[in-house]
Amino acid sequence: MADTTSSELLARSRQPVYLQLATIFRRQIESGAWREGERIPSLEELCRQYGVARMTMHHALSMLDEEGLVARSRGRGTFVKAPCQSRRQVSLSTSWDEAVAVGAQLDTEAMVESAGNVPLPADLGIPCPGERAAEYHFLRRLHRLEGRPFAVGEVYIEAGVFAREPEAFRQGASVPVLDRFPGLSVSTARQRLSIVAAGAESAAALALAVGAPVAELRRFACVPGERGELIVYYARIEFPTDFVCLDFDLLAARPCPA
Repeated sequence: MADTTSSELLARSRQPVYLQLATIFRRQIESGAWREGERIPSLEELCRQYGVARMTMHHALSMLDEEGLVARSRGRGTFVKAPCQSRRQVSLSTSWDEAVAVGAQLDTEAMVESAGNVPLPADLGIPCPGERAAEYHFLRRLHRLEGRPFAVGEVYIEAGVFAREPEAFRQGASVPVLDRFPGLSVSTARQRLSIVAAGAESAAALALAVGAPVAELRRFACVPGERGELIVYYARIEFPTDFVCLDFDLLAARPCPA
């Protein structure tokens, strides 16, 4: 008899069932629940547990076989062949200096650039006290880390700042460029992280399925202006969630014991 919870879980998604099962089993290997060299439950046991047909389960296990994660032996069963290849996680920057360091590691590929100058979006998706400049230059880029798609970024640079170093902004991540920009001193910088569904353009660039979860980072930087602070940089960046790691010292704010 099928596990009611498992079958209901599979029914919630419009994704083909065999793909959902492959994801579940891949996670079993990643987490160590299914260890290298271990025999996994038989095809019949898995079919009963998840309430699916043999052919559906066969397709799911075939995907893991093609990825080199399992090996099937006639008469003996299916065994975990190797753990999933670990994907490098990048600790999400929580300070300007960390954002500079991460940006310096990335290779940048131009995707779209505005023909002229444009205004900032009406809704930045993050509270920002800075004044808007009259015009910004827009860039949409793909960032790669060690040759693999890492993030898709949409960035707006104040038009006067962009005009002084256009190639530097085109060829690299914006934060390191701003950090070393002559005569520019960032006075306020904030960011906000949310989990959203990947749209068509982001999914294509990051090699993800449309609707897959991505980490969306919205970030701005301001400099002192004539009437207060001026927004010189605003970005919306999407990362595959398995690249992103949040690591906090929960006792950092406590005084050291005497």
